[in-house]
Amino acid sequence: MRRNKCMKKIEIDNLVEAGWFSVDSGLSMVGDPCYLDKWKTNEGEEWELDGKIGQYCYQGASATTIANNYGELGMGTAVVFSTGYGPGYYPVYVQMNEDGLVARVVIEFIGGNRESQATKLLKS
Repeated sequence: MRRNKCMKKIEIDNLVEAGWFSVDSGLSMVGDPCYLDKWKTNEGEEWELDGKIGQYCYQGASATTIANNYGELGMGTAVVFSTGYGPGYYPVYVQMNEDGLVARVVIEFIGGNRESQATKLLKS
């Protein structure tokens, strides 16, 4: 599993809201949908995380985020990460380049929850 030891700071502006998505497990994943047929749900299996870090399966995703908060699964098939404070409904933003193509994707896990935004509006 590759680990980026040096975090690069990126300027993010002109973000466009792409939509929102629900999380129940407290983790999320980015990957190409064409590989979903290889995803193993681990349904019906004993819950065992030992030796599963980096495996392209639900237990592998859980083991990876418990150990590191984020990481690669299936030798680059996907990237998994914890969702800040866990389950919620989270916004996804895109930054477009000058050719109108998606250049960056940003997911706001902390401070982006619609419920917390609505609560703030009610209090103001």
